[in-house]
Amino acid sequence: MTTSVNGVNGSARPVGTNGSARPAAAPTVGKGGAATPVARSPLPTRQRRPGYAALGALLVLGLGGGFGYLYSTAGEKVPVVVVAQPVAVGQVIERSDLSTVDVAGDITAIAGANLHSVVGQRAAVALLPHTLLQRSMVTDVDPMPAGQVQVGVAVKGGQLPADGLVPGDRVQVLALPSGQQQSGPGGDAGKPVVLVDAATVYAAHPDPVQAGGTLLTLLVPAADGPAVAAASASASAALVKVPAS
Repeated sequence: MTTSVNGVNGSARPVGTNGSARPAAAPTVGKGGAATPVARSPLPTRQRRPGYAALGALLVLGLGGGFGYLYSTAGEKVPVVVVAQPVAVGQVIERSDLSTVDVAGDITAIAGANLHSVVGQRAAVALLPHTLLQRSMVTDVDPMPAGQVQVGVAVKGGQLPADGLVPGDRVQVLALPSGQQQSGPGGDAGKPVVLVDAATVYAAHPDPVQAGGTLLTLLVPAADGPAVAAASASASAALVKVPAS
């Protein structure tokens, strides 16, 4: 398409492909001679999809409800069984030895409603006050086999493994030579004496009196009990951890 200049005022008018000028769209004249703008067709609008809006609303409500449930249950407390009095290994647990406490969160402990199921059982390990009681800490059988005795042993630092001992460990009990022992004919100052080849640790706690010391309860053969007790009294007892089998 080309344009040509026509008219008195020299305005350009569009020319068609055959050279003839196309008539320009004339504005509409309203009342009073004022020109009225030509009406334009409206722009296309975006189509709304109510299904997506409903799905979004459901998601918002679902997430809000889920967070609300988690928030309300996070602080929820439940009663569990707690040790109120110290109970030695093998001792029968009485009602006065136990109590309940309310705790929150994911706690592994006997529920408070099951407290009476523990009364009458024996302590499989030494139970200390304020300990949350678990099923593995109690037993319905005497943990001390026939022919065995429990002996308390106080061990100084350096006379047991550096990482300590826990109930269930197997140890060899030694009696260290005293400092006053004289050297033998060969020049040896005496060697440790093996008192028990394999004793079982039933309880172990830090010594509150001697820094770095440990108090233990050992399960030993009845015939070896006196010698182990004497070594503990003279502070010459030493423990060597051995394989469980």
